[in-house]
Amino acid sequence: MTRRSQLPRARSALSRLALLLLLLPVLPLLHPATPSTAAPSDAPATTWVTNGPVNAVLRSGTTVYLGGEFTQIGPPTGSFVALDPTSGTRDASWPTVNGPVFALVSDGSGGWFVGGSFTKVGGLPRTNLAHIKSDKTVDPAFAPNPNSSVRALALSGATLYVGGDFTEIGGQTRNRIAAIDSTSGNPTSWDPQRQ
Repeated sequence: MTRRSQLPRARSALSRLALLLLLLPVLPLLHPATPSTAAPSDAPATTWVTNGPVNAVLRSGTTVYLGGEFTQIGPPTGSFVALDPTSGTRDASWPTVNGPVFALVSDGSGGWFVGGSFTKVGGLPRTNLAHIKSDKTVDPAFAPNPNSSVRALALSGATLYVGGDFTEIGGQTRNRIAAIDSTSGNPTSWDPQRQ
């Protein structure tokens, strides 16, 4: 083998070595924590998120550089956000919803009923349906917990009509539609499948 034929092979080996040296500081960021080193936490995430995939990560000093197919990065907001109509500023004091929201209806007193496919609201267990009061807290007395997604909500007086993919709500069988008490979350006697 001549010296010229060994040159491309040496460059290739040097390139791989250089890439490995560049990635060494980043590898701990890419390696997921094992159960023995990471404890589960109910604390909200403080890291920022992107609206698309991250394809490249590089750390240099105290700065981490990200490259990918995203156009925005920022703190996670969850699937329910309140915006000021004039400034567009988000009101961060509203509770975070940890899954998709498909339906919203005002409670008539400054709060909201929120329906979707989620398991927590404001850090509290709430399955697919929650009431957020006007003081921006999750209503502790309202937990009907439908067993599948909520896709429609309508309020009439003290009755909240709920539609979706569920077959049970408030511990009662209701196939895809239910009427519940807007204060307690208990199903009313109305059941269109039995009539």
